[in-house]
Amino acid sequence: MKLEQEITVLVTCTYSELDELLKKQNFVRQEEYDVIDIYMVPVSINVNSIPRLELLQNCVIIRTIQEKTKTLNMLLYKYKEYASNGDILKQGKVKCHIKDTTEAKLFMEAICYKKLLDINDHCIVYKKDNIEICVQLVNQKYIFIELEDKENADITMMKKVLNSLDLPIKKDNYFVKKVLLVLDDVMQN
Repeated sequence: MKLEQEITVLVTCTYSELDELLKKQNFVRQEEYDVIDIYMVPVSINVNSIPRLELLQNCVIIRTIQEKTKTLNMLLYKYKEYASNGDILKQGKVKCHIKDTTEAKLFMEAICYKKLLDINDHCIVYKKDNIEICVQLVNQKYIFIELEDKENADITMMKKVLNSLDLPIKKDNYFVKKVLLVLDDVMQN
């Protein structure tokens, strides 16, 4: 399992406003792509009675990454350890490339998994000097900024880098779990 560090924050303005702010700071768009995730969970789990972070530990994701010239499909398992306040202490992922997501979903259902939710994520990567951020437009409702550890930085340093950009973000949570926001939406419907 590949361990990694990242922070994810919720943006408090529109995407067009954020784009303008990034351009004013000399950030340049590097690439755009779409990530389509289907979260699958064992049918034996009562989604309404299990703690939400524990629920996520039981999910397998069927993922499609659509770039301009290619499409990648995979099964993905994300491992995360949480502090009592919900901050992520350690995280990693394991992926298995697959040919077809429809067949993968049928396979997961055959081994007693069910669909929990879908996340459609349009990602725009911006770069300036050695800072690279990914703006994520999720389910046409939420906007996030994700900063991944590219140079063995620690979380404190990553927070300082993001805060130095003075962007309109919620600074009370650097470990926003977009899947939990989407899960809340699904549960309300």
